[in-house]
Amino acid sequence: MTLKKKLLISLLLAIFITDGYAVDRALLVGIDNYWYLGVLKGSTQDVKDMQQFIQFVWNYRSDQIRTLIDAQATRKNILEAFDNWLIKESHPGDRVLFYFSGHGYYIPDDNGDESDGYDETLCPVDTRGTINMIRDDEINARLQRLEGRMVTVIIDACHSGAMTEDLPSSDPSIKVPVFEIPVKPLKRRLPQSHIEQDAFIERKKNVIAYSAVAPNQVALVDTTADPYRGVLTHNFIRGIQEVHADSNSDGKITHNELLEYIRRESQSYCHRNPLQCKAEQLTPQLEALPEILSIDALTGIAHKTSNTVAGAASFFAHDNEAHLQIKTLPQHRRFKIGETIKIQISSERDGYLLLFDISSKGALTSLFPNQYTQLTDEYGYHLKAGQTLTISSSLDGFNEMAETPLGKGLLIALLVEDKILKQHKLPLRALELVPAKQALIVLQQLRQQLNQTLRQENAANRPVRWGAAVFEYELTAKRIVRENFENLNHPNSAIFTKIRRQ
Repeated sequence: MTLKKKLLISLLLAIFITDGYAVDRALLVGIDNYWYLGVLKGSTQDVKDMQQFIQFVWNYRSDQIRTLIDAQATRKNILEAFDNWLIKESHPGDRVLFYFSGHGYYIPDDNGDESDGYDETLCPVDTRGTINMIRDDEINARLQRLEGRMVTVIIDACHSGAMTEDLPSSDPSIKVPVFEIPVKPLKRRLPQSHIEQDAFIERKKNVIAYSAVAPNQVALVDTTADPYRGVLTHNFIRGIQEVHADSNSDGKITHNELLEYIRRESQSYCHRNPLQCKAEQLTPQLEALPEILSIDALTGIAHKTSNTVAGAASFFAHDNEAHLQIKTLPQHRRFKIGETIKIQISSERDGYLLLFDISSKGALTSLFPNQYTQLTDEYGYHLKAGQTLTISSSLDGFNEMAETPLGKGLLIALLVEDKILKQHKLPLRALELVPAKQALIVLQQLRQQLNQTLRQENAANRPVRWGAAVFEYELTAKRIVRENFENLNHPNSAIFTKIRRQ
């Protein structure tokens, strides 16, 4: 997208939505010059960049933005601005943004709501030791008071002390506080689950929250940028403003697409700068309920995705490093009613296979594995690298194209390389149709499970390893060939609805 087109879009949006968002509110906090902690570089620049971004792209007016820089960003000032500017000065239907760039840390949990026993914190400029830190509980309590607003939270800070022993004592490009008053290092307990559960922002029905890294990683400043900027902030803005995150080129940027872009660019930065990254892992996090992920990150405006097929393709935009492939026999994409087909799936990596279908009417069906599948272990069906799996009547109880509905549909294959499927049950049952009204939410729930972060002993967290492949097809009319199959009688059934008794 050219600069001229972006300016035109921005101008048109400003004309049409200014009245509707008359009291939007943004609070941007950036701290480089801490009074009692190690100094940083890039945080005040982050605020300047974010201010320009939300004015140019998200159409916030200058009088709707408040900034707290360095000495202004005390604990008292941050919380008072949150209470008075974001909460009291906004109304249901408005957009609210809270942005923080600076140090983060963690301290012992004081109310028993953390699985690892610690609250994540933000470090205001007057943090001294662990005094004056802002707990995640304090932010989450305030978010509860923003009911009815569309809230975005962006935290470019870390919440880790577990990896600081090997870090330089005063590196301004690493967002780990160096305490003037000695603080005893805290050893965080890993929960029983190897999947990261705690997050700085709790999932709420009206909040989308990004954070720079997982809890046992350190956030970094991009020292290759001039001037220095936070890695998260830099990639967040570039992904949207320069439309780099639009992986399927449909003119919209879903939050799943944006997260994938930020994670990919963060990891690429670490590969280019291994001395700064140490563990070579940066895993930005996204917390949001599925119902609000339809907000377009490019415009900041919520809209309903009417086309479930197109929406699903966006949800599962992802690097396919396993080279997962879907083929059909016969090898074409237009099938007639009654035509017998087989699906072949192959991968260059081992992983657990899932296969879904979305009909032209938007109905969703989980095809594989199902009650007819002989699972390889308790986690599901494990597809081996180099193996070609043929799904047909002899294997899984179906092989005939459905009678209805006609039109274009989509097959989605997922290969999950980590053993997470037992711990995170799929939000739909095999071979049961999910109506179009619920299909997108179910797919969003599934996609969020794949966004999870795995905790590792004595190592940085990393994302779940998975890949996706899609296969678009079209179902056309033909005289129905009757066979001895039991019809499930779904009026908006997916590609397969004929189940053979085993």
